[in-house]
Amino acid sequence: MTHGRADLAVEVPGPEGWKLAATLHLPPPDRLKPDAPVLVAMPGAGYNRRYFDLPEPGYSEAAHHVGQGIIVVALDHLAVGDSSVPPEPPSIVVTAAANSAAVGEIVRRLKTGELTGGQAMTPSAVVGAGQSMGGIIAVAMQANHRPFDGIAVLGASLVCTRLPSRSGEELRFAGDADPRESARQLYLSADWRYAFHWDDVPEHLVAADMARMPPIFGDGAPWNSATAPDTTSLVLPGVLSHEAAVVDVPVLLGMGERDVCQDPLRELAAFQSARDLAQFVVPRMAHMHNFAGTRAMMWRRIDAFVAQVAASAAA
Repeated sequence: MTHGRADLAVEVPGPEGWKLAATLHLPPPDRLKPDAPVLVAMPGAGYNRRYFDLPEPGYSEAAHHVGQGIIVVALDHLAVGDSSVPPEPPSIVVTAAANSAAVGEIVRRLKTGELTGGQAMTPSAVVGAGQSMGGIIAVAMQANHRPFDGIAVLGASLVCTRLPSRSGEELRFAGDADPRESARQLYLSADWRYAFHWDDVPEHLVAADMARMPPIFGDGAPWNSATAPDTTSLVLPGVLSHEAAVVDVPVLLGMGERDVCQDPLRELAAFQSARDLAQFVVPRMAHMHNFAGTRAMMWRRIDAFVAQVAASAAA
């Protein structure tokens, strides 16, 4: 289904007059419901908001959700893509604060009709969905600022990031090492193609995506970002464990059969305050979910989660 796209630049508090870039994906005006739920989609490290709208037929997650009546806001984090890039990579906490301010402003504009041709909106729910680093930032956003009615944490570990390998030996943070050196060694020793892409992903997409792998992020494909927030902490055991423990909105943990997460039950245990907690593992899917041949399974599960959150918010 064709849908509308509008690029936004949203001012957020910051010492240098920061702006965050977003793309608003809307159904056609005649199919836009005034209570449509909003899905805020946030990418992982090395990616920008176009990861959710890949330029390949059948690979746009945003188009899929819009087809289900969901408004999608694809957001570039602070220091990502077209957003402001501070002189030093911002921490996850600073990034979460900037993101939350941007989400609040975009939702406000939706409610007043500024972004929908004058049609005032009353979203039935605002759901955050973060891939990889984006999932960890979504947790920090919700714990500290509460912009969402529910969060989908996709391919992100709040226990300890691990990288799968063909040999079966999993690469993870060495607890007695310097965090930055451990992160560097993890990046250098990883088999990124195996960890990120299932074997059935079209070769031209894999080649485009693998052209700018860590430890140095390059521009690469249109969905890549040469810059990112400070990702050192992402390999630490128990990253944001306190924040995960206080999240009390519905949580969906989505991961591929081959991903960077720990065992599902360990990941679920991090969310001690969530009274509505689900986990979904997609077969034949590696870490970069939107390239997988089974990607639509994840998208449909997110559709159902958004509908569930909206129903809970209305109860």
